[in-house]
Amino acid sequence: MKFRDYVIKRALQIPVALFGLSILIFYITRVMPGDPVRLYLGLEATEEQVEMYRKLFGLDKPIYIQYIDYWRNFFTKGTLGLSLYTGRDVAKDIAEYLPATLELVIAAMVFSVIVGIILGVISAMYKNTWIDNVLRVIAIAGVSLPRYWVAILLQLALAYYLNLLPMTGKISTHLTVERITGFTLIDSLITGNWEAFVDTIRHLILPVIALSLSPIAQIMRLVRASILEELHKPYVSTLISLGLPFKIIYYKYMLRNALVVALTIIGLLFGFFIYGAFAIEIVFGWPGIGWYAVEVGLAKDFNAIVAVVMLIGLIYTLTNFVVDIIYAYLDPRIRIRMEMK
Repeated sequence: MKFRDYVIKRALQIPVALFGLSILIFYITRVMPGDPVRLYLGLEATEEQVEMYRKLFGLDKPIYIQYIDYWRNFFTKGTLGLSLYTGRDVAKDIAEYLPATLELVIAAMVFSVIVGIILGVISAMYKNTWIDNVLRVIAIAGVSLPRYWVAILLQLALAYYLNLLPMTGKISTHLTVERITGFTLIDSLITGNWEAFVDTIRHLILPVIALSLSPIAQIMRLVRASILEELHKPYVSTLISLGLPFKIIYYKYMLRNALVVALTIIGLLFGFFIYGAFAIEIVFGWPGIGWYAVEVGLAKDFNAIVAVVMLIGLIYTLTNFVVDIIYAYLDPRIRIRMEMK
């Protein structure tokens, strides 16, 4: 199998996976207990009003007809149905809340990758020393501690008691930023609003740390294990016998090969960040897609629930696809195995 054929095969798996997910989540939202229309109208609504709104939302039709209508409207009109929670088109809600989540997730990913790789390299270099032992304890704690618990501790310590950073929100209430891209940091830079830019960074620090603790620990442990595994491979002994300095071997060969292995989990962690953002956004009052998902879930807002789950599924499958392609391209062993098939 050629590399091109592998890319095409993996690409074709994406719509199949999303199609299956769309059927599953659409069916679940339609059969789950509770009447979303009754929740939307309130207990005082009459049966005539309930029936009228059921027709308005298309709930009087068979589920398969509702499914066809839902996706036909999306592909022809770009709409995702009316939200019971906000009263707006769900597509507009997604466009409003998604940038805040991506801003948080991207910042947390960059922070996690940089810190995780650095700590992993240090831990491997000082194997079985007190430095390595301390870092390994931190890694175990990072994987074990719940994100929401860490978030609350950070709020209490750094925001409430020490008053060093804001406790909640995305930006201070007295500041406004003209919406251009939806990303507050980028919009504040474009408009030259430096006060808002600095204020947004201050609001980002605690959520980013809380969201990054577990990924940092996982990346650090994987980088450490990969480097130590590379150390015992024959090519290292060969290069040392040829007189090549160990620092060059370490950084040019061992670290590069170890990072190829680490790349897989880094990509897969993107889905973890999106999922982890749900709890973090609730604790810190961050107005992102995770906060929105919890609110529409409690309101049994079926159209919004379908849209959010499909969005997360799309992000997750695309991330896995990109990681698999990059991994196959960088690792010659995978390319050789593909060509032999």
